[in-house]
Amino acid sequence: MTTSVPRELEAVDAVFAAEQAVQRARRVVEEFQEVVTSALRVLDDAELDSAKSRLSDRGGFYLEAAAEHLGRLQTRCNELPNLATELDTHLGRAAVAVDEARDRLSQVDTSDPALAADVEQLQPRVAILGEVVNLARPIAQLASDHVESARQASREVTAPGLLEPQTLERSLRAAGSQLDRADEDVRLLETVVERAASQAHQSVGIATEISDNARARMDAHRDHPGGHPGSHSPAAGGLSR
Repeated sequence: MTTSVPRELEAVDAVFAAEQAVQRARRVVEEFQEVVTSALRVLDDAELDSAKSRLSDRGGFYLEAAAEHLGRLQTRCNELPNLATELDTHLGRAAVAVDEARDRLSQVDTSDPALAADVEQLQPRVAILGEVVNLARPIAQLASDHVESARQASREVTAPGLLEPQTLERSLRAAGSQLDRADEDVRLLETVVERAASQAHQSVGIATEISDNARARMDAHRDHPGGHPGSHSPAAGGLSR
């Protein structure tokens, strides 16, 4: 005989899955920021050598050094598409889990007052979590787009281009503009994902208590299948608020 899983436990599992996905996204955002910061440092080196090329009688040497920095910049930017894909995957999983949690919570039997109170507290948390996760995805895409534009700008410098400082300057300006935008995007993304992580953590706290109380009711029912529910009710639900 198959025993159906209570909707509240299905909702709890979905909340846990959402929290795990958000935490993974959070770690990817941190790595994304580290790469963007590193790319900006490389760009600073390139701009410094470019400036030296205009002031030194060794202009060709410094132009070549600046172009090499742009090659390093490409390497940094090449690391980001995979991170962007991984980030979108985690955020997508979080969004799916949140939708499942909201659906299951809407189907919970709330005849038990303690359970009803916990569900009422959890539902808005999950709703906010979903909104924040959905906000993070387009911001992540913007950051990825700006990094790709910076990478394309850095590729404009080829060996013949070393003879034309204007080409280098144009590439530096374009790459710098796009990386600055990417940096702004990632900083905003960090704030949004931190908010999502906070909401997920709070949701897990409530979900854990719902799970504990639901399992206590199930155990009590197995121990006393014909007993009165009131004689073996679990510890009072609801986090201290």
